[in-house]
Amino acid sequence: MHNVARLVMTLLLIVVLGSGFRWLSLNWHQLTSAEAQPSQGLDLTSFWNTTLVDLAGKQVALASFKGKPLIINFWATWCEPCRDEMPEISALATAHPESAVVGLAIDEVAAVHEFNESTPVSYPLLIAENEGMPLAEQLGNNKGVLPFTVVLNANGQISQTFFGRVNRAMLEKALNASAH
Repeated sequence: MHNVARLVMTLLLIVVLGSGFRWLSLNWHQLTSAEAQPSQGLDLTSFWNTTLVDLAGKQVALASFKGKPLIINFWATWCEPCRDEMPEISALATAHPESAVVGLAIDEVAAVHEFNESTPVSYPLLIAENEGMPLAEQLGNNKGVLPFTVVLNANGQISQTFFGRVNRAMLEKALNASAH
């Protein structure tokens, strides 16, 4: 009887592990890809109707960024890859005034103020706090990861999204693609 139980448990373990490996092999590209496919068919109405607060305490409507290409970077002060990519995003924002760049902080106001004092950036930082991850999800962040960056064309439609750290070259390529 002991050998039968051991055999059943071994077969069960093989089935579970096999299923897990099968799922992983089918989804590996999606799980490891920094670049996501453009999110088609998403209703961005509630995103564009959102208003957040900037570092000065002023209300900023996200719709105010419509009309030119836009890079939205979801980040947090506690996220090291987020902090690492911000100087490159800042340099890109300075070099491309024809595009808008905005950072949406999934963080508390005080933490963002402290970060901005030590590492200022050339683009606006808006405080999204608890509202940030649902906003990121509306734009295609189905992994719930930070950083998450979205490139929108001048019509306000998503042209490209990125999971994880981005660099200036990636974003310049995405901006060029969104212009065509």
